Amino acid sequence: MGAGACRAMNNLTIQGLRFIQAGLHIEIERLSGDSQTPEPIVLPQGEITVLLGANGVGKTRLMEIIAGLREPSGLAVRYGDVDLWTAGSAQASIRSRARLKPNPQALLAYSYSCQSPEEQLFARSVKEELLYTLRPYGLSEGEQHVRMKAALAAVGWDESWLARDPFFMSGGERRRTALACLFAPPADWLLLDEPTAGLDADGQEQLGKQLKRLAAQGQGVLLISHESDWALQLASRILLMTQDGSAMLCTREMLLAEPELLVTAGMDVPDWLRIAHRLHRMGISSDGIWSLSELAGALPMLQAPARVNQADTANHSAPTIQAARTPFQARIAEDKPSPLIKFDPRSVWLSYILISAAILTQSTWLGVGVMSILTAISIIVGRIPLRRWRSAIIALALFTLSLSVFAGVGPNGHGGYFSPSSFLESLQSLVRPFIAMLLGLGLPLAVTPLRLRRSLEQLLGFWGKVPLWGTKMILTVTLLLRFIPVLLSEWERFGRVTMARGKQTRRTARNAIRQLRETAVPFMLALFRLGEQVSDALESRGVGRKRQPTLLVTEKWKLRDTMLAASGLAVLLFIRL
Repeated sequence: MGAGACRAMNNLTIQGLRFIQAGLHIEIERLSGDSQTPEPIVLPQGEITVLLGANGVGKTRLMEIIAGLREPSGLAVRYGDVDLWTAGSAQASIRSRARLKPNPQALLAYSYSCQSPEEQLFARSVKEELLYTLRPYGLSEGEQHVRMKAALAAVGWDESWLARDPFFMSGGERRRTALACLFAPPADWLLLDEPTAGLDADGQEQLGKQLKRLAAQGQGVLLISHESDWALQLASRILLMTQDGSAMLCTREMLLAEPELLVTAGMDVPDWLRIAHRLHRMGISSDGIWSLSELAGALPMLQAPARVNQADTANHSAPTIQAARTPFQARIAEDKPSPLIKFDPRSVWLSYILISAAILTQSTWLGVGVMSILTAISIIVGRIPLRRWRSAIIALALFTLSLSVFAGVGPNGHGGYFSPSSFLESLQSLVRPFIAMLLGLGLPLAVTPLRLRRSLEQLLGFWGKVPLWGTKMILTVTLLLRFIPVLLSEWERFGRVTMARGKQTRRTARNAIRQLRETAVPFMLALFRLGEQVSDALESRGVGRKRQPTLLVTEKWKLRDTMLAASGLAVLLFIRL
């Protein structure tokens, strides 16, 4: 698909995110009324929309849904008239549990920059990185050259940088390479998540000018930034996300007039905005406040510390939404902790060892079936989070089945070339560890390494001290368990970035091999960086220098822990009878 088809798309529409329209003095217009289907949020192309909100409200999750990198969670996203998600509406998917797929045509409508975009680089030259980003758009060689030249100019470089190797660049140069990859595609929209992280003042100023220029040329920009003073001077409109996952739409002028809108979104009002608010009340225009020269001339007018009148803030009631939460809002708060956190980690792991022993000692299909049912019940009741391991579980299941089939291939003594008995025998021997693995995969996510470490310290401690051999063993165990969710999260992150840049949605063998390469290289580099960080952290904490660290008692074995461990032992004894 060429650039011309992409340019036919226009506004970005988000359906299903419940929001309110804010006005001066917080005069609220409820767009959704009492209906269960909120009105869509329409972000016009050619404007810069800044997405703000407190930490943990779901800004990055929403951005990744808009980019097609996460399941829509009840949202419907459109670029112009093209739906981002296929296989019906998002609401229908929630009811039918059908798996939606990103629309390849809609993916071409945006160019995406994730957090720490310099970590997504994998090619051995800037030119290869740019060509990889441009490849899905089907441009001619001449068009590619023009767009690469323009992308380099956007970050202050010339064509001499095309031959440079990103792996031998500084951190700032790698960030510029990633930003050049963002600007290269002929996309209608730019999606940026914390683009100023790691940039100096000159870099932030240059990025701001470039975003303004592209917006003036008709590109839409949606960005997340904690640098509110930098982001708001660019904003055409602001989308504030609240603690319950809903959103509030306002303009920069509204925020200057009513800074407490940030408070309703669970954020603090920064000092610079308090000053800007006072200047606005003194009659300084909005454009003048964002002009450094005019602002410098107006500052002497402030003779008292700039603070928003707390009485004024108290007189304004915070806008609330009484309607039922949308699926996206429910998804933000759905990650309920596992009930296993109520137990001592020692009892949880002891029970797992006992149940695993019961699983691995089965010698009949009846026993394997009983343990499978018991494992399924334990996973459901314990809310062990296996969803994140879905791809690995499917791959291992297929591998197990394939090995069993190969084990059955061969003369069976009856003139055939497949032995069912050998197949079933091999399958049974492989299914047992597979079931035990399913039970254990979620435990590092349900029982935190910190709690496990402290409980092991109490188990191995003598007279309030942990011996050196115990410290080494505890450190090894907890690091392994800590790395499991971290490695999974890193792999998922780079997989999403690969799809955002490569726009690959078709599941073919060629695409799988290509995606493995494009994901594995930055993933391995991330592991090296992570290893260095862990090494520095351990050294800074004196690991290895203190032979007997003082024991901190935080876990206490209770009756419920005894009951849990006894249940695991009962399963093992019952299954052996």
